[in-house]
Amino acid sequence: RFPYLCYKNGGGVFLIPYLLMLVFGAMPLFYMELALGQYNRLGPISVWKICPLFKGVGYCAVLISWYVSFYYNVIIGWTVYFIYKSFSSELPWMKCGNEWNTNLCSTGGLPNSSDVNSTDLNVLNKTSPALEFFDREVLEVHLSTGFHDLGAPRWQLVICVFIVFLILYLSLFKGVKSSG
Repeated sequence: RFPYLCYKNGGGVFLIPYLLMLVFGAMPLFYMELALGQYNRLGPISVWKICPLFKGVGYCAVLISWYVSFYYNVIIGWTVYFIYKSFSSELPWMKCGNEWNTNLCSTGGLPNSSDVNSTDLNVLNKTSPALEFFDREVLEVHLSTGFHDLGAPRWQLVICVFIVFLILYLSLFKGVKSSG
């Protein structure tokens, strides 16, 4: 989505400071941290003992890794939920007629805009059962009024994310060397 959002909010003008910060800030700092960590065999926080002024860079790297791990673990939790749901005799996202589907659900192929005359807009508004399964059954987007109303956590997804964290813990609790 980055190229689309970049084009939507100013196009190539945004790419100039982005590329400058990437080339002159992010990449040298990333390379330096990798080289220092590998040479000294220390983590991102303790490697900055050589220059305590930059110890905040190590804390920032750990904090960013922490945020990114939550993001990816939630996506892996969705995958675990889909795997669990796929063990049913019929996949729930294959056809319409479930309690989460709307009247706009269509199992047929979605038409091209050139095949439809401009007066029949309901044909263009059709959605697939897979999209409605994800939006309405998994995420329950239709129950939210916006970003300020996140809703209650779904216990099924909480269990799936817990399973993901348990798998990660079991694979890393003895350290990275043991997993290699």
